[in-house]
Amino acid sequence: FGVYTIQNSKSTQTRRLLHGTTLHGAQSLDPAKSRMPLTYYAPESGVGLAMRTAPSLFGANARIGVVGLGTGSLSCYATPSENWTIFEIDPLMVELATDPAVFSFISQCKPDVRIVLGDARLKLAEEPASRFDILAVDAFSSDAIPLHLLTKEAFETYRRTLSPNGVLLVHVSN
Repeated sequence: FGVYTIQNSKSTQTRRLLHGTTLHGAQSLDPAKSRMPLTYYAPESGVGLAMRTAPSLFGANARIGVVGLGTGSLSCYATPSENWTIFEIDPLMVELATDPAVFSFISQCKPDVRIVLGDARLKLAEEPASRFDILAVDAFSSDAIPLHLLTKEAFETYRRTLSPNGVLLVHVSN
């Protein structure tokens, strides 16, 4: 899937994961701040707000789906009783995000997260109807969202897997 670069920045005290020119996440090297999602999904972002309100919207056992693992930072919005599933196509990304010596979001925040390896569109099609209360789609290939995740058929799959009042979040920055 390409070349990944892990950079430690002394000036910002962060570790960053890049794939080409795409930033896939950053983590504070300060242990007191290591659980804080940075970059795209900081607490004030739309995804941050949605994830933080999941318990009040859907109850303590909210069911969260995420397409695209990155560094695993979104898992730090999880509460202990929430059911989280993350879909990731790249085995190396899973290895990096689940190795606490590289990125510790998952090990610190949601070590019981279910990670489904494979193409998210195909894997989501295998999920039961109304499986998720929130589905966040944040997959990138280089600097672009894979087109097959933006088709009418993909959105039909997202809709089918969402609960009747579910929330779909799609990263469309490019």
